Amino acid sequence: METRRGPSRPVEDGEIITEENVYDRPDEPMAFFPGQVVADLTVSAVLLGVVVALSYLVPAPLTEPADLSTTSYVPRPEWFFFFYDQMLMFFPGSLLIPVGGVVVPLLFFSLLLAVPWLDREPGHSLSRRPFAVVVAFLVVLAVVLNMLLTLVRILNFPQS
Repeated sequence: METRRGPSRPVEDGEIITEENVYDRPDEPMAFFPGQVVADLTVSAVLLGVVVALSYLVPAPLTEPADLSTTSYVPRPEWFFFFYDQMLMFFPGSLLIPVGGVVVPLLFFSLLLAVPWLDREPGHSLSRRPFAVVVAFLVVLAVVLNMLLTLVRILNFPQS
């Protein structure tokens, strides 16, 4: 297939664009409806059937009902909140909610959202993008260290 430069030639009178020749004319759109919609619905229905079959064949185990009168229950965060839970341990008393719960996460996620604008290097090579590499490394390091600190804290907590 040849590579053309410049604008494509106009559609001639009587020329019909079909699925076979549409790639010869990249400026011509292909139909989205109903072909793509039917394909998406088919895949969605198959995935829904797999999920329903798995939920029927391998049901989730149930534990005993919650005892509201217990005082020995120690609430623990889910694994994906471990880093956030440990970060809250760094701020005492009145600073817990405003600083540990709002300001630090807001600064953290603002930095992540600002990285594309702070690093304007057009290439994708890691060696040419030291700022993005350092920021990514520090983010991963902070999250992993906070998760490990939380795991150590939870494992060392006395069980009742």
